Amino acid sequence: MAKTQAMMYWRTPKGVRRDYVDSRFGQVHYRIARPESPSAVPLMCFHPSPISGRLYGQLLAEMGRDRIAVAPDTPGFGESDAPLDAPEIADYAAAMGEVLDSLGLGEVDVMGYHTGSKICVELAQQRPRQVRRLVLVSAPINTEEELARHKADYGAKEISAEGSHLQARWDGHWKWRGPGTPLELVHREVVESLRGGTTSWWGHRASRNYQHAEYLPKVTQPVLVLCPKDDLWEATLRARDVIRNGRLLKLPDWGHGMLDMHAKKVSTILRNFLDAPAVDVAPSSQVPKAPPKAPLRSERAGHVRRRFIDGAHGQLHLHITEGGQGRNTPLVCLHMSPNSGRIWSALIEEIGRDRVAVAPDMPGLGESDAPQTAPEIEDYARAVTGLIETLGLGAVDVMGYHTGSITCAELALQRPDLVRRIVMVSAPIFTDEELMWFRENYAATPLKEDGSHIVERWRNMIGFYSSQVPAEVLYRNFADSLRGGPVSWWGHRAAFNYPLGKRLPDVSHPILVINPNDDLAEQTPRAVPLMQNGRIHDIPEMGHGFIDVMTPEIGALLREFLDA
Repeated sequence: MAKTQAMMYWRTPKGVRRDYVDSRFGQVHYRIARPESPSAVPLMCFHPSPISGRLYGQLLAEMGRDRIAVAPDTPGFGESDAPLDAPEIADYAAAMGEVLDSLGLGEVDVMGYHTGSKICVELAQQRPRQVRRLVLVSAPINTEEELARHKADYGAKEISAEGSHLQARWDGHWKWRGPGTPLELVHREVVESLRGGTTSWWGHRASRNYQHAEYLPKVTQPVLVLCPKDDLWEATLRARDVIRNGRLLKLPDWGHGMLDMHAKKVSTILRNFLDAPAVDVAPSSQVPKAPPKAPLRSERAGHVRRRFIDGAHGQLHLHITEGGQGRNTPLVCLHMSPNSGRIWSALIEEIGRDRVAVAPDMPGLGESDAPQTAPEIEDYARAVTGLIETLGLGAVDVMGYHTGSITCAELALQRPDLVRRIVMVSAPIFTDEELMWFRENYAATPLKEDGSHIVERWRNMIGFYSSQVPAEVLYRNFADSLRGGPVSWWGHRAAFNYPLGKRLPDVSHPILVINPNDDLAEQTPRAVPLMQNGRIHDIPEMGHGFIDVMTPEIGALLREFLDA
């Protein structure tokens, strides 16, 4: 598949924006299409477990032509904060009701896919005067045998150093892909499914505990059940007998991937149902079901917040702590390729106690929109300048990790007035032979139908992490390393194109180089004689993941250098 065609599954469609609102579990990330003059009832869409609202991107663009269309990431998935304990469907629905309130949508239609279909049914009972009509993509009526098999297949899984947990995840997605679904789209869905980390099974657990056989008959609003030929085909056909006010539409030629592959056709089906006359139940005829009590929010949201700003390439996503505003020079942290700003979460929460700390997702990685063409380090540096100016930070300290370190050096050369001090996690000075090897081994990786490209990547990654690194961190960093899709390798390309050895001697700012025992440990000490005003701090006992394992120690090291 051509790269431009493959990227359509990763780029945010035109007319769709992303943002956050607060809920009982912390921040909820959502995608929204909002026409200038909406003429139909808003539509809210809930994704299946364990992926994210990214599934609805193309459909939001289609439905958003004449109505507000929004797709949240349910708590614990995508970019939404996770609960501390395993939630039930009623908890998910209550949180989504809070999203409705924050967006001020009033009466809405709802659409749910697999687990999302159960959130729809529960929300319709918690808020019968607000939910007008329901579209359910698969609404299984399960047998006891099916539930037992579901519990075995979708329960908690051990992380395997060999990557067997990833192979199983890939095999499941590949088996149930719809006809004609391209390899790139299957890969995207597997990547999104990994972002829930070690608790990604919570969504399936909640779904298993909430059965349509009991709750779907209680829904009196008009219901349309879409039944594609996926893993819930047979169980969903049984829903015909329990729908009180609606119908089931069989879609035997579609499977998973249908919302991307057939967005226009799906939007036509939705409009024919949502916008046509129907027997709507009078709002006063249903009594709202009390939602679960909200847990304490203070424990859940933490100090790190996420937001979007507009940049040269579209929306730029960032992680930020502002509790220490005005006390010390702000710190901007730039991640390694091809990860995201999430690698800094623990550190910016620690250092953010006494200063503003910001960690953006660089363009094309994490949740930040990708450039149209491959950027260079100079382009990344200009994007960071835009971030600093948009936030009004003034002069800042900067900290980078691998590609981010190189970007810090270039930023200091482009805008010496904006940069005060620099911390670099690795400062690689390559020989010509090494550079050739790195370019070859960090180039674009072809996708493979058997999923071995994901397993191989996992095995390559895990060797540079220390045994003390928690499983949650391994899962997070691995999932984020895949989220750039076809352009994940652009950051490495830019780094290997940049002549750090020639440019570093021109940087006059104070520099602290941290050298963990990772894949650049050998190349980093060569930077020491090239620095005008710098020193190196070795961490030979730790590789990648040291930020999460040694957070207080790294915070103290930074304060000693930055606040001297």
